[in-house]
Parts: sequence; C-alpha cells; structure tokens
Amino acid sequence: MNTPYLLTDKQMQDFLINGYLVLQPISLDTNFHSSIFTQTLSIFNDEGNPGNNILPRIPQLQNVFNDPVVSGALESLLGPKYTMQPHRFPHLTKPGTEDQPWHKDSYFLYPKPLRHHQLRYVMAMYYPQDVPLEMGPTAIRPRSQYDAADWVYDRNKTPPEDVDIKTDKQHDVRMVCTAGTVVLIHYDIIHKGTANRTKDSYRFMFKFQFNRLEEPTKPTWNHDPTNAVYDAADAGLLQPIVKHVWNWMMGGTMMIQQSSTEQDIINWKIQLHNKDSETRLNAAYNLALSNEYHVLIEQLSNNKEIYRLEAAYALTACRYNKNVINELQTVLKKEEKNEDQAYCIAFIFSEMGSIALETLPLLVHVLEITDSWLVKKYCCQALGTIQSNNQNDVDIVVRCLIHILLDRDQQLDTVNRSHARITAALSLANIGAKAAEATLVLKDALYFDQNRYVNGNALLALERIGTSEALKIIIPARRIWQATMKQVMLEEDIALLEHRRLTSTQSQSTSNLTYELVVEIIVNILILITVILN
Repeated sequence: MNTPYLLTDKQMQDFLINGYLVLQPISLDTNFHSSIFTQTLSIFNDEGNPGNNILPRIPQLQNVFNDPVVSGALESLLGPKYTMQPHRFPHLTKPGTEDQPWHKDSYFLYPKPLRHHQLRYVMAMYYPQDVPLEMGPTAIRPRSQYDAADWVYDRNKTPPEDVDIKTDKQHDVRMVCTAGTVVLIHYDIIHKGTANRTKDSYRFMFKFQFNRLEEPTKPTWNHDPTNAVYDAADAGLLQPIVKHVWNWMMGGTMMIQQSSTEQDIINWKIQLHNKDSETRLNAAYNLALSNEYHVLIEQLSNNKEIYRLEAAYALTACRYNKNVINELQTVLKKEEKNEDQAYCIAFIFSEMGSIALETLPLLVHVLEITDSWLVKKYCCQALGTIQSNNQNDVDIVVRCLIHILLDRDQQLDTVNRSHARITAALSLANIGAKAAEATLVLKDALYFDQNRYVNGNALLALERIGTSEALKIIIPARRIWQATMKQVMLEEDIALLEHRRLTSTQSQSTSNLTYELVVEIIVNILILITVILN
C-alpha cells in the first residue's frame, strides 16, 4: 500500500491562509481519467445525474482518494481518522452554461449560521478532463473561508445591511487545470462554477466532502519542530485567525498570548462595528488573543446576528481560559431559552473540544429543555467534539444523542430537526467504541430514518463502534443492498465504508497494518458465517 505524502508546514500554512490546495495524483495516468470521463458521460446520457450515488456507479473513483498525494493531504488537514461523508456529487457544465452566483456550500443541504474556522471539513474537487478557461473552470475567492456572513444560505435570505459583499475579480482564482487535477478547498470558502463558452466541450467536476473525527493532539503533517510557533505575518487581516487555527492544529495546550497596547485594545473595540467584515473579524480575534473577552461575550447579545457570529468565532480562541468558559456557562444558564445566544454558546463549546469538558452537564440540560432545534443541533455537535478525545460522563452523552436520533416524526420534521439527527449520528461516530449503547438505535436509523445523511452517519457510527454486534449489522446490509443494487443511500454508504477502512489503515506502519488487516478479515469471516447460519 502506498505511503501517504504528507503536507509540509508551508503547504499547511498556505491552506490556512488561502483556503485551497492544488494536487496532482501520482498513481493515475491519462487513460484512467479518460475512462472516468467516458463512463460518467454515458451515465449522464442514459440516466441523468446519479447524484450521491456516483461512487458505487463508478467504483474506480475511489482510486483518486487512495492516491498517496491526495490521501496524504487529507490526513494532514483532517488527521488520520478523517472520513468521506455521504454527500458526493458530479457536476456537469454543458456548453452555454452561465456563471453560478458566488456561494458557500451548505452542510448536507442545510443552512448552518455558524460554520468552522477550525479545520473540520474539506471539499475535494476532481476534474477528469482538461479545464481551459473557456470551458468554465471553478472560481475560488481565496481567503474567504473565514467570512462570517453567508448571503446565499443566510437564515433571513438577505445580507445584513452592514455587510460589504465585495467583488474582487483581481484576486479571484479560476481553476484552469489538466485532467486528473484534485483541488482541496476549505469547506466554507466562497466559490462558483463559471460559464462554459465552448461549442461542444463538457466539463465534469466531482465533489467529495471529508471531515475529521478526532480533535487534533499533535501535528498530522510533515512538521518541522522548529516551526512550532507561526506568527502568520503573511496572512494580512487574517493573521490572528490563522495563528489561532495553527495553534489548534498543533494540539496546543495553552492559549496564545499576544502583547497589545492600550490603544490597540481601544481601536479593536471600535472596529468591532466597522462596515468591513474582515476588519471586524480581525478586531474580534485580536481581542480574544489579548484576553479582552468581556466585550466579545457582550457582543453575543447584540441585536445584529453578524456581530454575534463574529464574536462567537473569536471566543473559540479563548479555549484555554477557564474564566471564559465559566462566564459563558453563566450566560447560558440565564439565557438557556434564548435561541440567539444559546446556539452561539453551544457552538463555542463545541469548537473548544475536550477543554470544555466541564460544560457537558449544562449542554445536556439545555438540549433537553430547549424548543429550538437549532440550539439542539449545536448542542449535539458539542457533545461529539468534547467527547471525541475523552470518555468522561460518556453514558449520559450517548443517551442524550440517542434521544435526538429517535425523534424523527416525518410529519413534524423540519430542516433543523433533520440536521440535529444528522449531527447526533455524527457525534456518536466521534465518540466511537464507547457509544456501543447506541448500536440498536443506530441500526434503526440506518434502515428506517427518512434522511439519507442520517443513514450515512449511522453507518459510520456503527463502524466506529466496531463491536461484533455492530459488524453483524453492517455486513448483512452490505450483502443485501449490494446484491439488489438499490439506488439508495445504503448502497452509497457501503462503498463509503470501504473507503474509510482503506484511509484509516494508510497512516499505520506496515507491521501494524498487516496484523490489523488479518484480524479484521478473520473477524469478518466469522461474523459472515454466523449471519449465514442464522
């Protein structure tokens, strides 16, 4: 098996600043890419777009993500336990297609007012054919991944009046590329498809979503220890954000302390209400890194949502300050039924991860008493990230997530209600083996939840639990659904499961790999025999 090519410090820093990375797979030739293009065109002509079912329809696509350059980059960005999500899509740009509007992608087709500055989701875009400028390459707006405003998926469907939606053609990047190119982008970067001005050239782009399952505890790329401290001076207004995210990905155990003058603090407080969004966010993060968190906590009650979001993002950089965690808990106890503040604080705790372990009882309480499914969604997210590297109080957390997963009345389902179940299933996957109590509920969600992304994350959670009981559920599902070739989510996720097993072993040493594969094969054979006999 090919050893992953991990990213360098410079590549990691470039990604954190600009939000994208262009890769050239080394294990695939032009014939492979031409074959993918031909197969895809045939499927589109005969049946239309297969959507999320593209991977089982063209299993060879998995080779793109098994390539050591691509898998190494994903491991570097998301850690060795990263996973491919069930949202995958082949995009076709036909001749005559016009520009898309600039946008950020949704999460499983759902809006998410607070996204992730810390690197949790990455999008891979694969192009099986050459993409010249006239064919309509993907356009990317570098350094836009940290923008708090999202005017396409904003809950109010209109941009706040103080948000300056910039047109910066000079710095936009068109992904003109050769066949086989893979572009990794920060999931929240602003991008669009551009117009295809050719007469008869079809352009395919395959979009695959990946996410991390564990909080970073050390660098997962080819790190030079002499670069442990990164000032991010080349990041411009993004400097304090990039400094924080770099420290988080290094597995930093203490808060960044930066020296600031009294005048700096005064200026940053004024800039919190500047018309320019980059200036506001820069000020918020600088205040956070200067231990001036009180003004940011006050911003969480501002009547303008954009100010609340920017304050919430910045407060995640105060993760090692116990006073911040205590004060946020005090506010949440007081405002537990105030949706606007409660979901922001739940988000902050979710991004803090295991450092916010003491908040678990409060998060469970809020999740149980709130009527807001938006708040429930962010509480579920927090339970998963806080517990992903810790196993304290895990039973109460698992039962809480089970309760959310069981709440799926189709007649009462809403956007945030569905997204809460998706998040609950993913949080159970974050917890892994200690979530074994949820096995039967996950089986039920795998087969009967009406939301395909709940199905996919339920399968992931069962695989991460990894007990013989969980595997007994997975293997029959694989046999039944592959045999009947149903065009449904379970079939898609079976191919996805194979990917996860490949990527999870790529980062291990050869000796561990051989041993673990042999054990896994033996266990699977025994379970399969048991299933057949029963």
